[in-house]
Parts: sequence; structure tokens; C-alpha cells
Amino acid sequence: MYAQVLLLLLLTSFRTLAIGVLDVAGMYGVRWASADLRWIRPCEFVLGMVVFFWLSGLVIARTTLDRVSQPRRLAVRGAAAVCGAVSMYAAGLVPYRQVALIVSGCTAAWLALEVCRAHGVSPTAWLPATARDRLRDWRIATAALLACMAGGGLTKLLVVLLGWADIDGIPVMKGSQLGALGFHNVGVIGLTVVWTVAIEDVVMVAATAALLTAIHRPAWEIYTLICLIEVLAHAYFGLPAIAMALYAAGRVWLYRRYQRLLPLMAAYAGFDLSAATVQFLLPGIYRVLPVIPVALVVMWIERRVTAAAVEERAERHVQQERAPDGPSGSATGIPHTQDRSRAPTP
Repeated sequence: MYAQVLLLLLLTSFRTLAIGVLDVAGMYGVRWASADLRWIRPCEFVLGMVVFFWLSGLVIARTTLDRVSQPRRLAVRGAAAVCGAVSMYAAGLVPYRQVALIVSGCTAAWLALEVCRAHGVSPTAWLPATARDRLRDWRIATAALLACMAGGGLTKLLVVLLGWADIDGIPVMKGSQLGALGFHNVGVIGLTVVWTVAIEDVVMVAATAALLTAIHRPAWEIYTLICLIEVLAHAYFGLPAIAMALYAAGRVWLYRRYQRLLPLMAAYAGFDLSAATVQFLLPGIYRVLPVIPVALVVMWIERRVTAAAVEERAERHVQQERAPDGPSGSATGIPHTQDRSRAPTP
């Protein structure tokens, strides 16, 4: 199973890692000709082909007629084939590259979930059913947001400090993060967030942690592997990318403790989208202005969710107190029955 985890990470993070390597090399003055970069697309095609056959094989093995109906079987297998084909040709679909990358990211997340299911592991992704569950998920999401803010903020601080120090031999990102990633409008940012959440939350954090835990790997190994792959995925920052280990470790800790995926996805999507939008729309020091209204909204939602959980708990307590005195039960909750063996004979 360990080899499958490593293969999953390679399939899902190859493009990000390749771009990071090229960016770091550029920080050292290496200039790449277009001919030198032709190897990336063939590699993406080969890895997409692996995703296609791996996902199709797992889906075919799971959707036999004794388990699912014929219409569902055809629909799921057809969707796997289409998504796998898009993953293979995502690199070459230049006019629709962003959409193709989203489909390939979601396909990689689907593959990770299928691998988990094949090994009897299931990252929990259902919606909260009660107010208490919603309060728990909200607090998990808040903690995940703080981890993202801590890792992202420390990374940006290191970029500023190391850029100001200008020490020879230390690679540091020049310019803005959006420029390094090639984002030029808010629409592209929104589409890319979908791909990022599918890859980083579902594959790198949830699936990797769940699979390695299932084979009883030690905690330090799980944290090291996930933090390492997250740092490499953000290598375009240069040396400051090491601070992303803090952001990765916080999310891994939350997932290992609570086994909840959706709060992590929601928190990371909100953080990534809001941070990128603020960088795109506001210059310099003005980027701190949205912090106060966002904090007020978070506190308002916290009060609402907490109040709903307290009210639900009070209602449950009242119901438990009334249950023994109901007309259909005794003090022990056992229905009254007449002992006919001692009833007087007429």
C-alpha cells in the first residue's frame, strides 16, 4: 500500500513539483528554452494514462452487477472513462486548459477515494446531521483556517525578510505569488482553487494520512511525508516554502484527530480564494483591511452555531426528562404490561 500512496502523490503533484523545480532553478539564474520544457507534456500524458487505467480498473472491480444496478454501473464506468481520458489529454487541451485541469484534479481525488475504498479505508466526507455536528465541523474549519493563515503568513513574512536581506545563494520568490503562478484574473483563481482543494486536501492530506494510518505507519512518518510534499508543491516561494510545513502539519493533525474532510476543504478553499482575490484587487498595505470584517463574520457565525447546538442539547435534555413520565412507559422506560398469571379468575 505504501507504494500506492507514493504513486498517488506522484500522479497528483507532478505538474506542481515540475513548476516548482523550474521556478527555483530560475531563482539561481537558469533560463529554460521552450525546447527544454517539451518533456513536461509527455510526462503528464503518461501519468494521465496511469490514472485512466488505475481508476477504470478500480471502478470496474467495484461496480459488478451483484453490487450495483445496470444503469448505475454504466453511468459510473462511463464517468470514470471520460474523466480519465480528460486527465490524459489535459496538458494538450490548450483552449480549455483550466477546465481540463479541474477535471483532472477531481479525477485524481476520485482515484484517491477509490484506492482508500479498495483497502477498506473511507475518509469521512458526509455533511453534518445535527447542530452539534455543525458546531464541531465549524470549529474544525476555524482551526484549519488558522493553520492556513499561520503557514501562509509566515511564508509571506519570510519572503519579505529574505528578499530585503538579499543574501546570495538563498532562493526567494521575486514579485507576487499570483505572478509566479500565472494568474491574471479572478476567474482563473476561482477555477484553480477547485483543483488545489481536490489535490491538496483530498489526496495529499486525507487519503495519504488515512492509508498510512491503516498500515500502522508512525505519526512522525505521516507528518514528514505530507509536510515534505506540501513544501515541494510550494517551492515557487523559494526557501520561505519551508514555512508551509506549519500549514500542512496543522491540517494533518486536525484530520487525524477528527477524521473530517469537508471542514478542511471548506477552510482551505475559503482561505485560498479570499487571499488570492485580496492580492489581486488590493495593493500593498490595504490587503489587511478585510481582516476586521472577516473576523466579525467568523465571530457571528460562531455565536449562531453555538447557540443552535446549545438549544438542541437543551431540547434533548427536556425530552429525556419527559420520557419516563409518558403515558406509554414506566419509570424505567419499559411499557406497562398486565401480569395475567396473577389476574383473578371470574
